[in-house]
Amino acid sequence: MKYKLFIISSVVLVGISACTKLDQKLGGDVVFTPSSGVATALLNGTYNDLTGLLHSQDQIFSLQENTTDESLVPTRGGDWDDNGVWRVLHNHTWTAIHGQPISIFNGLGKLESDALATLASSPTPQQADEAYFLRSVAQFYYLDLFGQVPYRTVAEYNSIKAAPVMDAASAVDTLVTTLNGIISRNILPASNKPYRANIDAARFLLMKVLLNKGAYLNRAAPTFDDADMQQIVAIGGAIGGSLTDEYFDNFGPNNASTGKEAIWSWPNNGSSNNGGINAGGINARWMMTLHYNSWDKNGTYGGAGWNGFSTVADFYNTFEGHGDGTPNTVIDTTKDQRLGGRSYPGVTSESGLRPGLLAGLQKK
Repeated sequence: MKYKLFIISSVVLVGISACTKLDQKLGGDVVFTPSSGVATALLNGTYNDLTGLLHSQDQIFSLQENTTDESLVPTRGGDWDDNGVWRVLHNHTWTAIHGQPISIFNGLGKLESDALATLASSPTPQQADEAYFLRSVAQFYYLDLFGQVPYRTVAEYNSIKAAPVMDAASAVDTLVTTLNGIISRNILPASNKPYRANIDAARFLLMKVLLNKGAYLNRAAPTFDDADMQQIVAIGGAIGGSLTDEYFDNFGPNNASTGKEAIWSWPNNGSSNNGGINAGGINARWMMTLHYNSWDKNGTYGGAGWNGFSTVADFYNTFEGHGDGTPNTVIDTTKDQRLGGRSYPGVTSESGLRPGLLAGLQKK
C-alpha cells in the first residue's frame, strides 16, 4: 500500500511541476564581435575544407575521373570492389543513395557555408575576395557535378531555413559576375600564388565556366557562343607565368619554387601547415596507383601502394610517344612529357619509379 501511495504522490508532483509558469531571466548576452583574427581563422578553415574534397580518391576526383575512361578501379582479388561503388560510377549506373555523391554534396555545402561565414565576419578586402573565390569554387563544382547550386546570401549565412537553389543559368551568371568582380578589383596579390586565391586563379576559373557554359545550359544539345570563346582567349592571354622546363617539377617536393605553371595548387612538401593551409593527403594521388610491393627506401610514405587505380588502353594510347604497355615497353621520352618514363631526382632514386603513366612492370 505504501508503494502505491508513493507512485500516486509522484504523479501529482509531476503534474504540479509541469503546470508551473517559468519566468526565467538571462544573466547576460552572448555577443559575436567580428574581427580580423576571426576572419583569418574562418578563411583558413575554408581553405582546409578543400583538403578532403580534392585530395581524397573517393571525392571530386572520383566523380570527375572514374566516370570517364581516364580512370578505372579494377578489382584484384577482393580489393577495391567495396560492394561495387566504383563499378557503378564507371558504368554510369549509380543512384541517389551512392555514398560518394552524397559526401561530395555535403562537403561542397560546408565549403560554401564557411566562405559565407568569413564574409559575414568583417574581413579585410583581400580576405573578402579570397572568400568570394572559394565560394565560387564550391558553386562551380556544384554546377559541374549536380547541375544546380544551393546558396545563401551573406546576410542569411547562418539561417536554418532550407537553402534556395539556383538553376544552371542563374549559377553561371552568378559565377561570371563574382569572378569578374574579383578580377576588376585586382586586390588579390601575386604573392598569394600558388597556395592562396589570386587573380590568375580567378581568371582560370572564369575560363572554365565560360568554356563549359554551353554544356551547363543545355547538356543534351550544347551550343557554344563565339563571344564566350573569344573572351576565354583574352582571359588566358592575361594569365602570367611560363612553361616549366621539367614538367614534373610542377608536382615535386618544391613545387612552389621550381614549378612555374602552378596557378593555384597545394604545397607538396609534406608540411601539415603552410600559413594555415593543410597540405596533408596529397600522397593519395600516387599511393592509390601503386602495387602492394611498391616501396620507398626510407619508408616516408609507407611500405606499399594501395593496388588500385589504373587507366584504359585507349586513353593511354592518345599520348604521343606511348609504348605498348608490355613489361619491356619502350617509351619515347622526347615526346609528351606527361607520359613519363624518365628518371626524376628524389623519386626514382627512392623507389625506382619514373613519374608519369606507369606502363608495364615497375622495378628498381
